[in-house]
Amino acid sequence: MKFIYITCNVSMLEAIINLIDEMELTDYQVIEQVTAKSSYSSPRLNTAVWPGYNSSVFIQESDAGKVSSLMESINKMNQSAFNNGELVAVFSWDIHACTEAEKTK
Repeated sequence: MKFIYITCNVSMLEAIINLIDEMELTDYQVIEQVTAKSSYSSPRLNTAVWPGYNSSVFIQESDAGKVSSLMESINKMNQSAFNNGELVAVFSWDIHACTEAEKTK
């Protein structure tokens, strides 16, 4: 099982969610307004000095092929980004233990 963290300008969130849905990744959470600083873009602190904010997506996925495809697709998106503000950061790491929620009967 992998845990994937994606952070992006709120303007890129719809494209990311569309990609996740197209890839049939079903276990994810979205935090729409996240203040952030990064090394590749201006800060987004939702203040008068640093307006705007990021969004974050957290994904849990057991299919390694889907994880690789998602990472590859986001890398391609970044290669065609209009500017640094459109860059999407994505990180993945192994989940060594978890308790998965199960549907009730």
